[in-house]
Amino acid sequence: MKIPRNLNGYKLFSALGIFLLGLEFLAIILTLLGIFYWPILAIFLLLGLLALIVLFFHNRKVLNNLQFIILSLISILVIVYFSFHAEPSVFSGRDQGSFSEAAARLSQNHKLPFETTSSREFFGIYGPGTALNYPGFNYTQDGKLVTHFSLGYTAWLAVFYSLFGLLGYSIANGILFFIFLLSFFALVKIHSNQRTAWFGLLLTLSTFTFSWFLKLTLGENLALGFVWFALLETSLFLKYRDQFFLLTALSTFLLLAFTRLEAWTLLFMLGATLFALQRKEKTIFSKVEKQKIFWLLGIFLLSYLATLKINSQFYLSSLKGLVHSFSFESASLGTIPTLIYLGKIFNYYGILIFLIIEVLGLLYFLRKKNYSILVPFILTIPLLIYIVHPGISPDHPWMLRRFSFAIIPMGIFYTALLINQLFAKKIYFLTLSALFVATSLIFSLSLMNFSENKQLLAQTKSLSENFSDTDLVLIDQLASGDGWSMISAPMNFLYGKQTAYFFNPSDLDKINTKKFTNVYLIIPDESLTLYEKFGLLEKLILQKEYQIERKYLVVPDLSQDSVLSRSLPFESQTLTKGNIYLLKR
Repeated sequence: MKIPRNLNGYKLFSALGIFLLGLEFLAIILTLLGIFYWPILAIFLLLGLLALIVLFFHNRKVLNNLQFIILSLISILVIVYFSFHAEPSVFSGRDQGSFSEAAARLSQNHKLPFETTSSREFFGIYGPGTALNYPGFNYTQDGKLVTHFSLGYTAWLAVFYSLFGLLGYSIANGILFFIFLLSFFALVKIHSNQRTAWFGLLLTLSTFTFSWFLKLTLGENLALGFVWFALLETSLFLKYRDQFFLLTALSTFLLLAFTRLEAWTLLFMLGATLFALQRKEKTIFSKVEKQKIFWLLGIFLLSYLATLKINSQFYLSSLKGLVHSFSFESASLGTIPTLIYLGKIFNYYGILIFLIIEVLGLLYFLRKKNYSILVPFILTIPLLIYIVHPGISPDHPWMLRRFSFAIIPMGIFYTALLINQLFAKKIYFLTLSALFVATSLIFSLSLMNFSENKQLLAQTKSLSENFSDTDLVLIDQLASGDGWSMISAPMNFLYGKQTAYFFNPSDLDKINTKKFTNVYLIIPDESLTLYEKFGLLEKLILQKEYQIERKYLVVPDLSQDSVLSRSLPFESQTLTKGNIYLLKR
């Protein structure tokens, strides 16, 4: 039996995905063993790339395809453009900064736990648990700092930070976005045709959320690449009944479990869907070697059990957050105000129309009994819980991360498919496609080259030059002008200063200042009242003034604005002034 040419093409792309899955698994294993050294990663990358080159060379006829070349070039160029306008998200206070720091620490220390001279002092004050002075980290029983975020994405970032430094963050996210774009394109094409796939791709690239989150080091970026690659592999398995695709899909969802707890629900839906189809068709597993699945599950479970100990802080934090989010005091599950506010958010960012058309599309395909086209939606049904219970602070666009890796792209996916079905005539299809893309671009085009906190890192480096590596530098939360973009973390893990986020002036009496050459405080003018209240200013000697400029995005308060609000966000800049003080001995 002759193998279809397009099947070989899909297998080549799957091989690229498997190579990246292998890199991620290796990074996780090295982290678990506490031997995260870049030469090991470099050897794997070199051998893997050589194997891919040989594989692609032997199948060059399959790749001698103008569409594939254009698709890859457009994807790479857009990724480079978006990434070029990204400031490294290394500032503490929010998840992206904590992920970046944890990855850098893993690269520098070769294992997750670490400590600094300054962190030991604050451990003596607060003990095990949340490290309040080091956002995103917890203290272990023996005083080490360890991230309370997921191991999977941390290890992924650490791979590229180890090899490329700060540029590695952009490369890490860019690779994941590339895998997503090609998987999304192929998935649309499998269920429709080439022109619909191009429409879906252009609509995706013109939607604001993708260009925004590509610039941030958030676990949703890994989920975006892995989820859509797994959805593609699942659809390929159902189409060709080749166990290669099933094993790849299963491996992808399993590895995703190291990063996202939702992966367990996706695995459940994959199993439930496949067994439901088995009961109907009886032959879906006829060409599948069951022992390979058991081996795969066994290797995964052993590795995962190890993470329960090594990365226990992530699971404890996630469990506490989950219980708290559904508690009586904080739950917003399905409340009308929550849904209205979320509707305003979706409308403002041009997402609501996709979700409405998606619902219509699902009903349409269900009526047509086109069940195979519903599989991607069925597998991600558990993620719809975020619609009724986002479980995240309501400030936007940051809160859209909950919807960025499945719900938003799924809306675009079914929008493209339905428009092709209902407006098959070329002139109608092209007109509507151009209208949708143009509408998205009107909102997002001016923001694609916006870089939040641009030049803040350079200013942080300049400020750090005022201190020696043996000084203790206590930094107020608002020293940069924004409590979500604190400079204490990069000044420590990038520039080697003994820094800490400082919020409680009474802690000064509990710190052994003799361990440090000098103790400095960086205090903005707007925070002086707090230190005056504690009588601390009398103990400080003014050294010099400082100022920091910060760029940020101004968005409307949609809790007050009309649901039809379409005022565009715009770039603004703030100037924070303050002083560096020396603590009297």
